[in-house]
Amino acid sequence: MKTFREKPLRKASAKAQSAMEYLMTYGWAILIVAVVLGALYSLGVFNGAAFLGTSCIAASGFYCTNPTLSTGGVLTVTIGQATGTTFKNAYLYFVPSGTNFSTSDPSTSIGTLNSGQQVTASIPLGVGSPYPAAYTLGTSLSGYLYLQFTDIYGTTEVNKIATVLTKVTASSSGAIASIPSGIVAYVPITLTNSQSSATPSPFQQMINITESTFGNYIAYNNNFANFEYFYANGTIIPAWIESNSSGKLITWVKLTPSIPANSELTIYLGFASKTTNLLSSSGTSGIGEAPQLSSTYAQYDDGASVFYIYANGDTPSSSFTTDYASISQVSTTLPNGATGPALSISSASSSTYISYAGFSKNGFTTSYIMQGWIKATQTGYIVGVGGELSSTNGGQGYLFGAGTGAGDTYVSITKVSGTATFTTLASTGTNTANWEYFMAVYNSGSMSMSGSSSIGGTWTTVSATDTSYTGNIVGLAVSDSSAASNLAYFAYFFVRAYPPNGVMPSVSFSGLSTA
Repeated sequence: MKTFREKPLRKASAKAQSAMEYLMTYGWAILIVAVVLGALYSLGVFNGAAFLGTSCIAASGFYCTNPTLSTGGVLTVTIGQATGTTFKNAYLYFVPSGTNFSTSDPSTSIGTLNSGQQVTASIPLGVGSPYPAAYTLGTSLSGYLYLQFTDIYGTTEVNKIATVLTKVTASSSGAIASIPSGIVAYVPITLTNSQSSATPSPFQQMINITESTFGNYIAYNNNFANFEYFYANGTIIPAWIESNSSGKLITWVKLTPSIPANSELTIYLGFASKTTNLLSSSGTSGIGEAPQLSSTYAQYDDGASVFYIYANGDTPSSSFTTDYASISQVSTTLPNGATGPALSISSASSSTYISYAGFSKNGFTTSYIMQGWIKATQTGYIVGVGGELSSTNGGQGYLFGAGTGAGDTYVSITKVSGTATFTTLASTGTNTANWEYFMAVYNSGSMSMSGSSSIGGTWTTVSATDTSYTGNIVGLAVSDSSAASNLAYFAYFFVRAYPPNGVMPSVSFSGLSTA
């Protein structure tokens, strides 16, 4: 009998082994690829922003290119126009996607933009919705560029000129894209607007500096200052030192970008070497100071570059609009004890009307704050600063009195309507013969007046609600007299923006870094 032997399944066995080896080899490869992909995903490589390009698509007649966004939240872009006309008082605005244009959107001043001209502009943006919560590398941003300008006919126009798509790419010295020349150290300052509405643009922000906090870097002695404020892109912020008392500096900065509601803006305080003087009256570099602080009167005064309206003892009388009044310069003892010029207001002869010397109100809304130094030279008259003034019916408006007022009160609010018709809305205190520091607030629904004596130093405040007038003059001094007489002196005077709901954004200093 033939015996049959089963042949070994060598061919099938070889194929199975080959398949197992294939799976083992490429399985490990697939596993490694999966691990790498997971790591890349965790690093955000596959985030849509990582693949986002940058573009700036301009409307017909306009030019736009190179939009970049820094870790400091500053958008820099090159724009131009080819419309054949000249744009004056031009401002470039950034409007985030999903929102409508508003003059409170972040902006920067361009000035005059000629046809065929190109300029590179930088706009510090906000933080938090509708802006990014943080400007880290790769953070995306989209929106539109609007240009507001005055055309050749004097008409203000607003045009959407480009669509912007960009992401954060620039990073230098932490959150700073550029540091001004000569700055050796800097401090980030966070300005927090906790209110439900944005700050106006421009906006005057008060920042107090305690010199001892930066003792190793700061130097100031009224004729010398080695510090200045700047944005993250290195642009100098117009700033003005109002006072220096026991190492406490009160400064004001003019912010061009609006601080959105419930948002923050970071700016920087930079220090040069202690042998570099950055005091300047230009308003475009360094920092300025009040006129009486320097040994040469107003040598470094740049107040006109910081505030809506500004006047000091050197302001010529031709700058004022007058009605039944005259204004001139006199030499007298100033609030700090130095001798220097002051503005003198006098009433007209035999005038029974409201008398004022003031400025046409422009560039700001009906809400504003007036501050400065006043000294009454006579009693028995209503003397102070005026708001919403006009010559209608022989003169009408509101008088904010400091130093003297109706019945020689310390501070007062008086309503003036027509010929010698005065109604005291609020008053308190007793008249003094000293220089008085005043702050008068006019806010579309209420008024308040505060004052403090240069000797006593105690604030006294009155308030009232009566806004039936909407004049177009803000007055340095207002008075009424039946005979020509000098009534008051002003050391300096400025008008600044009213903060949201009357609440100034808070100020927070971060740690100092070297450049």
